Amino acid sequence: MKYKALLFDLFTTLTTLSHLKDAPGRNSYEILGISREEWSDALFNQSRNRLVGRIIDPVDIIRDVAWKIDPSISEETLRECASERRIRFHYCLKHPPEGVVESLRNIRAAGYKMGLVSNADVIEVEGWADSDLASCFDTAVFSCHEGFMKPDPEIFILCTDRLFVHPEECLYVGDGGNNELIASAQAGMTAVLTSQFLQLNSPEKVLEREKTVAHHIRNLNEILPLISRLQS
Repeated sequence: MKYKALLFDLFTTLTTLSHLKDAPGRNSYEILGISREEWSDALFNQSRNRLVGRIIDPVDIIRDVAWKIDPSISEETLRECASERRIRFHYCLKHPPEGVVESLRNIRAAGYKMGLVSNADVIEVEGWADSDLASCFDTAVFSCHEGFMKPDPEIFILCTDRLFVHPEECLYVGDGGNNELIASAQAGMTAVLTSQFLQLNSPEKVLEREKTVAHHIRNLNEILPLISRLQS
């Protein structure tokens, strides 16, 4: 197999708020006065509308998530949360973990096309264009701009179409959230789990997701050696 392109997930694959010890502002759940677990559950499991772009106003996004937990949270608190969340995600994209941009540039310099496929709302990717990460990719597909999300197969195929490659010519690299690794493999790609940041955030998920793929890396600089082995 001759690989021509690599597709990447974004959050918990290339960058994450958790690595930023000096990020401005507070966590959303702290501002809202709810638990981290409640916020995470509502954010990731009960908020498809924000991810497929049906809700694009920042305050409406926070309201849609927060009021599933506590509908008595005030409008003032929702506005404060939306404002700080925008600032924090701008910072997250502007300050990716050390070595990530260098690794991506090395992969691109080796001659591979680069695509990004991310489930994200408009708050989370508002600062994408100002990030050094953006310069590493030929195309970026965000669920909130396209109207569908992982694991829907359309979002993977859209990215490969924009790169003018076939799915079979692609590696998909991600932390495995939203069943993305299984879905990308079903679409014909070679799925690769990266646990570089997942290990820091949710180490219990690494073994679980490792079972769904044939390839597992622990640092992005392992990608080129992996491709070399696969193509030898």
